[in-house]
Amino acid sequence: MQLARERAPGVVSARGAVGVAKSSYAGARLAPLDNPYLEVFVDRGLQGVTKDATVQANLWLPLEVSGQRARRIDEADALVAWQKTLFEATQLSAEGEAVRVYGAALVAAARVRTIEGLVSDAGAEAEVYRQRLAAGDATLQEEKLASMEHARYVVMLEESRADLTRALVELARATGRMFSPPDGTSALPPMLDETYGQTGAARAAETSPHVAASTREASFYARARERAAIEAHPPVNLIVTAGRGDLGEPRFGGGLSWTFPVARRKQAEVARADAERTRALAEAAVKQRLVAQGLSGLEIERAKVRRAREIIDATALPAAQASADAAVAMKTAGKGDMLLVLTARRDLALLRLRRLELLAREWSIVGDIVALTGDLP
Repeated sequence: MQLARERAPGVVSARGAVGVAKSSYAGARLAPLDNPYLEVFVDRGLQGVTKDATVQANLWLPLEVSGQRARRIDEADALVAWQKTLFEATQLSAEGEAVRVYGAALVAAARVRTIEGLVSDAGAEAEVYRQRLAAGDATLQEEKLASMEHARYVVMLEESRADLTRALVELARATGRMFSPPDGTSALPPMLDETYGQTGAARAAETSPHVAASTREASFYARARERAAIEAHPPVNLIVTAGRGDLGEPRFGGGLSWTFPVARRKQAEVARADAERTRALAEAAVKQRLVAQGLSGLEIERAKVRRAREIIDATALPAAQASADAAVAMKTAGKGDMLLVLTARRDLALLRLRRLELLAREWSIVGDIVALTGDLP
């Protein structure tokens, strides 16, 4: 889980986005003095009207006096808070994905071990029937059925090994590290500390980083609107004038200039920020509802899947094992048919594999819960 929190592709990207957001402080924290600019005028009257050329230089110093700097810093703070919360939500999603693929790898390894046992038993039985056929104690049909059953399990084994390879690759993608195939590890999914009924799901949804990310986004656009509205008031310009008059005398002066925000008042920026804030708040409400409903549904689904697995463990598997043993005993005593033995063993194998499918589904449910809540097992 720690590897997923640090190395998952989405986490790496989200961490970089936080760094990009922090870079906005470089401009937000600048002094309220804008770039000065200088203009120089030189003129001289014609036909001897003036004695010499007149030179005048004006230095303009734009100064923000309406609090623009404070609004920019507020906007940068909101942007960083939004990206940090989004980073946290991305970490939860990465953890949930890691849980899912970790469980898939365990189940795939258990499936390989299960089918390896079936291949071994089927191969031994196929060899017995080949020997019995050679001794005239079995029919050709029985020998072919045993060989076909062995070949079918060999195909299933290769397919399961391919599934295990894919699961390990997905685990490496989620964690940034390639693991060896699990060996002898239980595939049972862990129990989570928290249960999510209707009340618990609603409480978890209120504090979910996925919901908070949209709320922080709305807060960022609210600060962006304030910044755009205040920047509708252009900086006041301090003017310093220096030059030389017609008679060569030095001249100095100063003044102020300002712009009246009458026609253009950042209307487009303000309107867009309002619209983005409304969208983000709507998304937060939808996410909160979906998280609450999702957790409640996942809790019910997990209970149903676990119940189905418990029935297989307590009732179906023992009955299937007894049926297979009885079929083998009858066949050994010469009172049964090879087809009955194959059918009984196939039913037993299908139940074992079905149990593994339910385990994989439980792991997927646990991964979804972790991705929504961060409740690590």
